[in-house]
Amino acid sequence: MVAKDNYGVYGYRFQENPVLPLYQLFAVGFQDIRQQEYDWDGMKRIDGPLYLFQYTISGRGKIELDGHHHDVPKGTSFLVEIPGTHRYYLPEDSSHWTFYFALFRQSHLQHLWQGILQELGPLPQFEPRSLVIRRLETIYSEARIGAIKDGYYASSLVYSFMMELLRSSSAQRQDRSTWPEIVRRAADYMEVNFRILEGLDQIAEAAGSSKYHLARTFHQATNFSPMAYTSKLRIELAVKLLRSSSLTVEEIAREVGYQNGSYFSKVFRSWTGYSPSRFREGKELLSIDQIMFD
Repeated sequence: MVAKDNYGVYGYRFQENPVLPLYQLFAVGFQDIRQQEYDWDGMKRIDGPLYLFQYTISGRGKIELDGHHHDVPKGTSFLVEIPGTHRYYLPEDSSHWTFYFALFRQSHLQHLWQGILQELGPLPQFEPRSLVIRRLETIYSEARIGAIKDGYYASSLVYSFMMELLRSSSAQRQDRSTWPEIVRRAADYMEVNFRILEGLDQIAEAAGSSKYHLARTFHQATNFSPMAYTSKLRIELAVKLLRSSSLTVEEIAREVGYQNGSYFSKVFRSWTGYSPSRFREGKELLSIDQIMFD
């Protein structure tokens, strides 16, 4: 059980230059709620406009989003905008709700926050020792010891937390265990046969799916279309061959699955920003032997 003196709420109202694109921390806290009076209506609050991230450590809360009620148990978080059509509270059948929360001013964060919501949804789940939650704990720990003394440091903490949220969505896409079965089958097939693939129909047949369903599901899981994933595999191999082999550009094009060097060069440039020949020569470029695309 956490000692009572570990709980607290810390607010910030720094007066840094408002023109600078600083991310503003409004408040951060660690609370253990055991009274039913804990009940926040997002349309009645007067401290906005704000963004709120709240993560359950133990117990269970409840949130109403657009008329739908959701439990917020251990390991679950929610992201909401204040003011907004939501209400979160301690339900009668829950003995307590222990959580971390952070409130952020919306200035300069709008596009980033919307991107995070689009990627993660309003109720993402995280392991207690995930980097996202560790970053949140760091903000609280820094607040508790009085280390957040100016808006610049506060902004750096907010930025780090937001980047970890975005990174978590990318990590989920890269984690094959979270992919639907047809996506895993399609990816496995492409990784073996990308040199000889002719089109989406071939991939869909191998995955046991219609091409329309596969295209939609694959993109949702990986953020790539199936054919873009094929191009990714081809370009990653092409980079290695350009740096480590004596094959001509035309030969490399055929080796990785393109019928001619002209089209290969066009695709290579779109992925790397350079023509194959210029990349191989390395003039004015870093000596890169491998490029990873996520």
